[in-house]
Amino acid sequence: MKGNKFYLDLENKINFDLVCKNWLKFMNYGLSYDAVCATLKECKLLNTELTIRFTNNNEIKKLNKFWRKQNVSTNVLSFPNKKNVNILKTFNYIGDIAVSYDKIIEESIKYNISFGNHVIHLIIHGILHLAGYDHDNIKNEKKMISIEKRIMKKIGIDADNFELNIKYGERS
Repeated sequence: MKGNKFYLDLENKINFDLVCKNWLKFMNYGLSYDAVCATLKECKLLNTELTIRFTNNNEIKKLNKFWRKQNVSTNVLSFPNKKNVNILKTFNYIGDIAVSYDKIIEESIKYNISFGNHVIHLIIHGILHLAGYDHDNIKNEKKMISIEKRIMKKIGIDADNFELNIKYGERS
């Protein structure tokens, strides 16, 4: 199954690549779009293009093994565009994000958190990686979490009661 959809506004182009049919159950792409726009605005990124690939554990594990040499599934992967490959020069393509339906369901149950809010958080998290943020140490992780919570609040998610990170180093 492959379903490319994109949203275009005056400032950004967001591609949604739906490759796992389970994502049809999510039905909250409007809030995903709001999260993307709020994150890009927070990072002061205008005229930006990115792709969010809605996938499953099988594909994300293959991507993780190929690109990061880690043979495990994960909830989100970010692939920043480090080269200027824009042909039309209309939008600055900042990269791709892949999110795994299976892993997010598993974590939502394990940590007793909303599936929808977890998806939105991981989209924000992935875009922050595309924008150059990282959680490679405690200081940077706290900064990322602070930004994630601020964005989540802006789009109406109660981030104060949403555990963004169980312990340092658990998410990658």
